[in-house]
Amino acid sequence: MAGAPKKVVDTWKTKSWYTVVAPNFLNNIECAEVPAQDEASLMNRVIQLPLKEITRDLSHVYTSIKLRITKIEGKKAFAKFIGHTVAREYLRTLARRGRTPIDYVMWLTSQDGIAFKAKLVIIANGKCSVSQKKALRATAAKLLKNKAASMDLGDFIRAVLFNKISMELFDQLQPIFPIARVEVWRTELKEVFDVSEVMALEKSDYQKEMDAEAAAEREAKGEPQSEPAPATA
Repeated sequence: MAGAPKKVVDTWKTKSWYTVVAPNFLNNIECAEVPAQDEASLMNRVIQLPLKEITRDLSHVYTSIKLRITKIEGKKAFAKFIGHTVAREYLRTLARRGRTPIDYVMWLTSQDGIAFKAKLVIIANGKCSVSQKKALRATAAKLLKNKAASMDLGDFIRAVLFNKISMELFDQLQPIFPIARVEVWRTELKEVFDVSEVMALEKSDYQKEMDAEAAAEREAKGEPQSEPAPATA
């Protein structure tokens, strides 16, 4: 005789909804609602959302930010900023015929001691020589390092997201070669949760990014040059 059918439990109904609160430099705006079985399953969860959900600015439709939940109080989940990305489809619209896209990847450290990676693209109006590319990269790198060192991470990222850094870069690079656009299109904090897991990542995924950085240096300087990743603050 067959047993009674097992009752199916809808696990979705057992979950609670939490309100995600953006970091202080984004005005602590309540920006998302996420479900979770309990607080333990929600801690350290990474959430990616369009920046326009926070700023309500349609010009930010191509920019997304990553937040990591670090604290939970009641039904509110407070998050820290861990990176941003500008959509590649938007970047492709900038690289029109006759323009030269110049990529650069570098490590920066903010005034409050937080290490993070920044990727930028310089869109030149015309064909650049090797020496001109080198000068553009060097000038951009100097400005970014100085700005990061003089600002807390939140202030620097806000200046990036609202294009203040891009405008300063544009003004500094224009005398070297005609520039159509400059975009700091990605930032990424270097976080360490479990040492052994992070080491494994550094030998695979992170190595690809470091190889790209080395390739950019070789093109600019004519010789291989590697820059070790900074220690995490």
